[in-house]
Amino acid sequence: MLKLVLLLAVAALSAAANVPWSDDDDLDNYLENDVDTTDLRMVGGDVVTDTNTYSFMIGIQPKYTLNSVVTNAPFCSGVLIRGQTAAATAGAAPTDQYYVLTSAHCAQSGTSYDFFAGSISVLNTQTASQAGVLATTAIINEEFRQTSMTGDLALIPTTIVPSTTGTAPITAATLGSITDSTKSYLINSVTMAGWGYPNDVFLDHSPRLRALSSWVVPNWYCAVRHLSMPIRRTHVCTAGLPNKGPCTGDSGAPLIAETSGTSSSGSTTRGRVVIGLATHTPRNGCNRGRPGVFTRIGDYLNWIIQVTNYNPDD
Repeated sequence: MLKLVLLLAVAALSAAANVPWSDDDDLDNYLENDVDTTDLRMVGGDVVTDTNTYSFMIGIQPKYTLNSVVTNAPFCSGVLIRGQTAAATAGAAPTDQYYVLTSAHCAQSGTSYDFFAGSISVLNTQTASQAGVLATTAIINEEFRQTSMTGDLALIPTTIVPSTTGTAPITAATLGSITDSTKSYLINSVTMAGWGYPNDVFLDHSPRLRALSSWVVPNWYCAVRHLSMPIRRTHVCTAGLPNKGPCTGDSGAPLIAETSGTSSSGSTTRGRVVIGLATHTPRNGCNRGRPGVFTRIGDYLNWIIQVTNYNPDD
């Protein structure tokens, strides 16, 4: 209740960002060395320096062809998950198959995708080979509706696999169990991370992964703050903090909750579970302190399992 009271006190506040850069180099230097986190949004949270914390995150550069020219769509994010292939023959053991789970509107913005894996940096100077893997197939959730952003999920098969080599490790994300799929996480502390726009002024994605903390708020409050956006039961919302939250370029960025359980030996275990993917990312007004809106993964866990053979109890 205290958090909700504080939320109501700060949600209406906003502050325009005064940005001290003029180009990509200036921005990169500013974010790396002299950032004031009160001036920026999600990518203006804390610069991620621990390569292990978000090792399941994938940067996505969708591409499409226009007038015979390959063009970049807005940058977005996703998470790596482990599924399994169906057995090729009766009695044969299935093998691991990996997918990038992202938002449907991210996947639909391109016809091919460069993936940035095993890195917290997505500098524009990186080549496709440094970015990682090119993918050309996306599986869109059949419930996806652009107007309401329901079913805003897509799965992209990839050859990326977990690894401990390179500049940073690559791991598969945990999506939670069937038992927890209906959990609301209301008032739970959560974290989010992405490479989205630093603010409303600089119209390009951040070269550095940035993260911030917030908490889950009721959907009715989220709907009041987003009168022009349909907020559904299948959404999960985070507190609208001044100058902080998901922005353009954060589509598909994960919302992460800490969970606890009991091991077979009776000891308490804790883990980090991806409970949402960013949707309704604003094209303007990112500094207005409105709640972040995410697709609630628990409501689509059965679809993910059906497509990928993901094991939620693994």
